[in-house]
Amino acid sequence: MARALLLASGRALFGLDIKEVREVLKAPPLHYVPLAPALVLGAINIHDAVVPVFDFSQLRGAQSEVGEHIVVLQGACMALAVNAVHGLCSRTIAMPGGIMHPWVRETFISVRGLAGLIDPVALQQTLEQRLSTTRSLPAERVSEWIAR
Repeated sequence: MARALLLASGRALFGLDIKEVREVLKAPPLHYVPLAPALVLGAINIHDAVVPVFDFSQLRGAQSEVGEHIVVLQGACMALAVNAVHGLCSRTIAMPGGIMHPWVRETFISVRGLAGLIDPVALQQTLEQRLSTTRSLPAERVSEWIAR
């Protein structure tokens, strides 16, 4: 059975396939990124790589909240600040769509309720699109920064 890391953002639950997670950190101090939009909380150094940290609450259209954990994604050079990490769970009874975000692949039943499974590729595309529409970072730099 497929397993996911269960995350909380506000009262909403989301999951990431465990193959898509590089590591989970207790929120370390973030380094300021000049001219970055509010969606970018800052950057952290992970194994000698600069990784941007995005406010997951803002990404999903909610009010910004203090993230207690940082989830570093595998493959894409990015991390998400989330309120809580509830651990691993089995994904049972998956249904396509269900939660209204372009980066949610499916909805599944977890031990804590319904959760949306995050599609990291669609999430990266959404972030690139949102960041390229801000005037603070040039579009060519956005793709270069996230794709490292």
